[in-house]
Amino acid sequence: MTHPNRNWQRRWTVDFENQTATHEDGWVFKFEKVSDGVFDGKLICQPENLTLEQIKNAPRIAREAGEAWERSRKARS
Repeated sequence: MTHPNRNWQRRWTVDFENQTATHEDGWVFKFEKVSDGVFDGKLICQPENLTLEQIKNAPRIAREAGEAWERSRKARS
């Protein structure tokens, strides 16, 4: 299944030094290794003055953060 927005990846920046994935809207997720090759992401920052639309899209944003993290890890190795 393709992602409904093909350009979604451009909105994410992955920083391996800080172990974070940051969305251009201000969402920041920190990733920690929990076992061999498995990472857990936690929301550490969200946009100020969240809109109703951003709140409704929060599960998608969290999913995208994980996908962006994983894709960047694979591309790096």
